[in-house]
Amino acid sequence: MIKARHFTASLAGLTALLSACTMMPQADSALASEAAFAEADGAFHSQAGDMGDFLIARYASLTNDPEAAAENYARIARIHPGDRSITERAVFSALLANDFPLALSISSQAGKSVLDETSLLRLTLAADAIASENFLAVSDLTARSQSGPFHAMVLGSLEAWAEFGLGNLAQAELKLMDAAGEDAYLRGIMLNSLALMEVAGGQDEEALETLEVLSANGTLIASTADTYARLLAERGKRDAARDVLQTYLEQTGHNPRITDVLERLEAGEELGMKRLTAREGAALAIYVPAAALAAQSADDLPGVYYSIALHLDPDLQAARALFADALDRSGRSEEAIAMLEAIPASSPYHVSATGQLAWALYRAGRKDEALDLARRTLEGEPQRDLKIQMADLLSSLNQDEESLVVFDEIIRSDEASGIDDWRLYYARGTLHEALGRWPQAEEDLLKAKTLNPDSPEVLNHLGYSWVDRGLHLERGMDLIRQALSLRPNSGAITDSLGWGYYKLGDFERAVHYLELAAEIQPDLAEIIDHLGDAYWMTGRRLEARFQWERAITLLEDEQDIHRIERKMLTGPETQAASRTP
Repeated sequence: MIKARHFTASLAGLTALLSACTMMPQADSALASEAAFAEADGAFHSQAGDMGDFLIARYASLTNDPEAAAENYARIARIHPGDRSITERAVFSALLANDFPLALSISSQAGKSVLDETSLLRLTLAADAIASENFLAVSDLTARSQSGPFHAMVLGSLEAWAEFGLGNLAQAELKLMDAAGEDAYLRGIMLNSLALMEVAGGQDEEALETLEVLSANGTLIASTADTYARLLAERGKRDAARDVLQTYLEQTGHNPRITDVLERLEAGEELGMKRLTAREGAALAIYVPAAALAAQSADDLPGVYYSIALHLDPDLQAARALFADALDRSGRSEEAIAMLEAIPASSPYHVSATGQLAWALYRAGRKDEALDLARRTLEGEPQRDLKIQMADLLSSLNQDEESLVVFDEIIRSDEASGIDDWRLYYARGTLHEALGRWPQAEEDLLKAKTLNPDSPEVLNHLGYSWVDRGLHLERGMDLIRQALSLRPNSGAITDSLGWGYYKLGDFERAVHYLELAAEIQPDLAEIIDHLGDAYWMTGRRLEARFQWERAITLLEDEQDIHRIERKMLTGPETQAASRTP
């Protein structure tokens, strides 16, 4: 069984920052797809005399170095302003590197035909025009006939906010709804923008009607939920305002902005009204769909749009937090750290950014700094979600005793408040087990199973732990099979089933499942190690040693490496021996 850490991702993860639904059309394929870019490469290759810059830029792009890619693509784009492929790559890389001035410079020098065909360049120029309050220039940049639905919506939204900046409120509202087209989901996003524009234009009664529809449909985003609560509170309807905020949190999970407003409301503070400028409205018009895109994107593509949104509104800390998350997930942890450190202590996002920062430091290999930040954060009695993140981080830093103390505190506080969170019992159970306290571990794992009987993680962990100790063998195998039926493509759970058969002495069946596990997750040392053991017990000694050698290359812990090296000489423990003391 692979014992997963970082369990809190689903509990306090950054998806709670998203203020839109999770179904969003992908950004235009011409932008997101390398295949589309490649169509023009051949023509460029025949034109360029010196391919050095192109090759360097291409390599930098492939190796996740957007700064180098942007610099070299930009150099070529200035020489060949009519080359759409290179110009678009240059702007894309510059924005991904959060270098808006460079993206703007390249876009400004592009030929007319390139601008006409490339939405991203026009989006960059239109955003800068709004930021400079040059609203009259925007309509020339927002033609949408050659844009996909994503860019068409965003360009149309910018045109609407430019009209708002010119004082043409009625025209702005019409353009806003026209930008969504006939797509029901996009029209939901535009209704949220319409409510914000109505408030920005002083049409509070109209806004309340729009917000009521959005609330009834469960489609409020964070900005509009905040605005709705403020409008209600301003009219003396504080209980209704509280209901709006609490319902939003129940439906979407923790959100720093909504939590902050709710706490201020419950403290009896006057919330006041926030009315957007054209610049702030345009920033949200880019950020909101980009955040929805991030919910189904495993790469840093949404960072392109966060960069534009932050140029429009440098105080849009939600975009900064999500940009940092995208950077960290794509392996650009040092850039994520710098971005998170720029979020001021006065922002509602500062608390969640602290958790992000600690994990980014950890992933950047700066573990001493991550540990120091975790300890300092815990000394300050942080909010529950942040405290959970810090406890999880302590565990990942092998500070299991400290982590256990924190989880004990959280669980005691939860129990006093009538809260039963299975994930906390599961996390504490794995800590007790790691510390050799099986009775306490079993109690917590059983509690987690009672609270969430369909959790594959809990079923697998408890079942494996029983089988590995020679306890409740059939019951344990049944739990593992149940977990695998719930998550059939899990290498970790398939490994557990294979190892269970190994412990029961059914080596042939163990080989079958462990080979499947190794196919699903070929880079996990524990699976490869188990497969080697099973091969050895079926007489396949050369294959066993080969798997153990592979496992060693995947390990960092010297004790684990020495254990496998000894096994290569003497063979594994027999199936009857427990691998857990």
